[in-house]
Amino acid sequence: MELQMNKFEIVDLPGMQTIAFLVERNDEEYRKGNALFTLQKLESTGREEEGKLKKTFSVLNTDERQYVVLLTLDKSRAILSTGEITEDGFVSKDNAIPLSYGSVYNQEGVEYKEFTYTPSMKRQFAIIDTSIGEEVKPTLYVDKITNEVKGKCKILPLRPYIVLELRLDKK
Repeated sequence: MELQMNKFEIVDLPGMQTIAFLVERNDEEYRKGNALFTLQKLESTGREEEGKLKKTFSVLNTDERQYVVLLTLDKSRAILSTGEITEDGFVSKDNAIPLSYGSVYNQEGVEYKEFTYTPSMKRQFAIIDTSIGEEVKPTLYVDKITNEVKGKCKILPLRPYIVLELRLDKK
């Protein structure tokens, strides 16, 4: 049995770097009081063509709609795009994802941001170090008081970070 994959390509111009996240929806976890949406970073393969980097992202094809968040960084700004993966690739769609974003800039010493993972070990946010264009990988531990799996992200001083978070506002 061959796995069916949906693929899309992004072209990064010199000085740019694009990171992609798959938005996963889990109604069963939500009924248990956990996050409805989580972010999963997508890895890419890349090749250089005429001074540009062409990245290919692949996602396992499912019967459900697959939404993606793209964050493109250059030296002075960040561009956020959201959309859906279809058989034709990435199709941009505004307001398809309940996404909020912000920045973190720490001027004094090392700071740690702590959070709780869902039981499926997923997170509803990502912290990206804009200096290197990579997601900050958390250190995992078990909280001895609550017995929950938690993560701790190290925020270095004098470096800008972007925080992407999926939120479902309850009305």
